[in-house]
Amino acid sequence: MIELIVVMVIIAILTGIILPVFLHGGLDEGRNTLQSSVFCAKTFATTKRRRCSLTLNANYYTTPNPSPCTFTIEDVDKTVKKLYQLPKYIRFWQYQVAGSGSESFTSGTKTVYFEPHGIAHNTSGIMTPQDIIITLKDIKTGLTTSRTIIGNTCQIKR
Repeated sequence: MIELIVVMVIIAILTGIILPVFLHGGLDEGRNTLQSSVFCAKTFATTKRRRCSLTLNANYYTTPNPSPCTFTIEDVDKTVKKLYQLPKYIRFWQYQVAGSGSESFTSGTKTVYFEPHGIAHNTSGIMTPQDIIITLKDIKTGLTTSRTIIGNTCQIKR
């Protein structure tokens, strides 16, 4: 009987250690995808010396069969340079320009512009850097994570 209890305790401990990895795996992958797309857009803009846009597409509730959220990197000629896709259960949840109110982002698109001289902003035609906060949500677990694109440097932080 004691051996059975010891085995059950070991299983419980291992489950407690391993289960969070599986629950948060998709959200971590979504965060990494966001970071990769921002880095790629910044690199493209600065190395090619051309404005680049990162379009966040959240049109997943508007279709009968929800599709994954995507990031599209385009140059000024609207030529698609790279397409990223979030994991199946990870969705864009909120979008906020620092200093303004947070807005729900469950449909439509948002665009972040990256300038050749190393700044980011969300409004076409301006040259003032803006910090942009993007929140991702795992719709299976309800967990969220936010990342900020720093306007002055195009870096991404927690």
